[in-house]
Amino acid sequence: MISRRVLWPILIGVAAVLIMTWRMGSFPAHVVVINQSGTTLALVVLTTEDGAFQLGALRNGETKRLSIRPTRTLTLSFNGRTWNSPDPLTAGQSIVLYVTPDQRVSARSRIGALSR
Repeated sequence: MISRRVLWPILIGVAAVLIMTWRMGSFPAHVVVINQSGTTLALVVLTTEDGAFQLGALRNGETKRLSIRPTRTLTLSFNGRTWNSPDPLTAGQSIVLYVTPDQRVSARSRIGALSR
């Protein structure tokens, strides 16, 4: 039989792991939208499962940053164009959305994916 002296640290350790796992799922995700198109983007909207976030107009070179809840769907709309994320956005993840001169969206979520 396990003594109480051994049982309490085991129970506290299990409770700590459960609490940390629950808190990790509630970390916000971060989305950065960078306009590198050479023109102003009108009516920029970021849509998730929780609703739409109106970013307004982004001038050339302007950046907007949002903290949002993790989501399975992520859509960026601007100037009548729409981009859908192929992957879900997880807790604590950061994604950078570059709008290029040809009005396409280039998404990068890891620093190692950046190239010069």
